[in-house]
Amino acid sequence: MIKRHWVQRYDTPPVRTGRSRVIQSWDTASKGGPENDWSACTTWLFQDGRYYLLHVHRARYDYPELKKRAQALAQQFRPTKLLIEDAGTGSALIQELRRLGVAAIAVKPTADKIARMSAQSAKFEAELVYFPERAPWLADLETELFSFAGSRHDDQVDSISQALAQANVGISPADYL
Repeated sequence: MIKRHWVQRYDTPPVRTGRSRVIQSWDTASKGGPENDWSACTTWLFQDGRYYLLHVHRARYDYPELKKRAQALAQQFRPTKLLIEDAGTGSALIQELRRLGVAAIAVKPTADKIARMSAQSAKFEAELVYFPERAPWLADLETELFSFAGSRHDDQVDSISQALAQANVGISPADYL
């Protein structure tokens, strides 16, 4: 669905400005353990109509550790928007983070995974999505992304489609000027 040559690259991400948005997007799994799905968080800089992937975190956690990791990543990146898929453990995580003063946004999926990523593929094709040249998590991410929808896991892809869909929600055209 996403072609490798559509992804743009950067050496150093742009500097965060007052017009930038940092978006963190979580797709959470129900349980930890090697036989279960992953919990995945992608962190993006949205600036000047472009989407820069800054960081990917993917691991298998039981809920208490998931909550700690979500708090730590929110503190590290100070996102403008922290998106969490409102299903399963994500629903509990949203409530817990809100109680702790983290403004988590519940996102209810409106279509299946393939339709959601398909809707965002135009951003890749238009060369608006940038990945770093190098990162320790990049090979695993690209393996999953470029083989979607035929890959065993799709947690990072779900996080990406959610982030790209929600990145500019609530932003007026004047914010681009």
